[in-house]
Amino acid sequence: MGNFDHVVLETMAAPKALKLRDFAGGLFVAAIGLGAGLLLKPFLALADIALLLLVAVQIVAIAYGLWPALAASLASTLGYNFLFIPPLYTFTVADPENVVTLFFFAVTASITSGLTSLVRAQALIARSAQLQAATEKLRSALLASVSHDLRTPLASILGSATTLKGYRANLDEDAQRQLIDTIQEEAERLNRFIADLLDMTKLEGGAIELRSELVDLADIVGSAARRAGAILGRHALIIDLERDLPMVKLDPVLFEQVLFNLFDNAAKYAPEGTPIALSAARIGQSITLKVLDEGDGIPAADLDRVFEKFYRVRAGDRQRGGTGLGLAICRGFVEAMGGTIFAANRQDRRGAVFTIDIPIPVTSATPEAHAA
Repeated sequence: MGNFDHVVLETMAAPKALKLRDFAGGLFVAAIGLGAGLLLKPFLALADIALLLLVAVQIVAIAYGLWPALAASLASTLGYNFLFIPPLYTFTVADPENVVTLFFFAVTASITSGLTSLVRAQALIARSAQLQAATEKLRSALLASVSHDLRTPLASILGSATTLKGYRANLDEDAQRQLIDTIQEEAERLNRFIADLLDMTKLEGGAIELRSELVDLADIVGSAARRAGAILGRHALIIDLERDLPMVKLDPVLFEQVLFNLFDNAAKYAPEGTPIALSAARIGQSITLKVLDEGDGIPAADLDRVFEKFYRVRAGDRQRGGTGLGLAICRGFVEAMGGTIFAANRQDRRGAVFTIDIPIPVTSATPEAHAA
């Protein structure tokens, strides 16, 4: 485990020797943000004041770390409710729409605290000349992930919520439904981003607890396909499972996440309308599962790097959206369950193929064994 990983884990761990002045400093910055909001209240909308308070939380995370930033997030949320949301100077929220505004502010402030603290951890590691090159690479990747996967959905959520709140009376039902759908979709996108960060933290910290059991692979495939339904909405999913596959010993929750990440990755790189296929067959004492798409394939220079943390393949002059963690999590989960995973380009047509080999346990009985 490198120095970067140590700093990230120490940043996310419970505070051991945090100084009281760090918390005091964080609360002081939050108070300055609230004061600035009061001064600018006649000139700013409620959503703009929320963004001002989020900037204060980011400053606390950069200056003092995660836990003071979380304290500042809580103080800012309470102050936002008390000072700016009617009825003023109480913690009561009269308008149900303001409940949504306050909820998303609290969630956004907490997420911002954690992600900014990760960036702060990188900055600390960057001081080490020995790991300067590697740290700068991780810095760029993480900042790119934060920029794309946090700011974009947050802007959509805040914009849709503000429009819904301010112009609801002028919007027809279809327009209101579209705004609500946007809020839900972008919130789910944020949730996937945070889940990826948590999963990677668990992998790096050795905190993954396997709950392996004998399972029918078809059940996990079906569950993952249903969960990825929205992501695969513009593709045709083709599932081809060999009949009478033996039971395999897996953690069903982790393996479902692996398949979900592979579906998500394929949907990002395959053009709309093209099929995404999943096949599984027994080969010797293993089950080989493949996820295939009809995108541009993987550049030769990227084949050995697609499973690295924060690494994303470029397509022409554009880098694909995503956290750069999905495939790294796939490899970590699959290897933890005793399997292997690798990436290649398809030989039959354009596109990429991700192959997972899962060993068949000795105790897993096949239909032939029962017949014998």
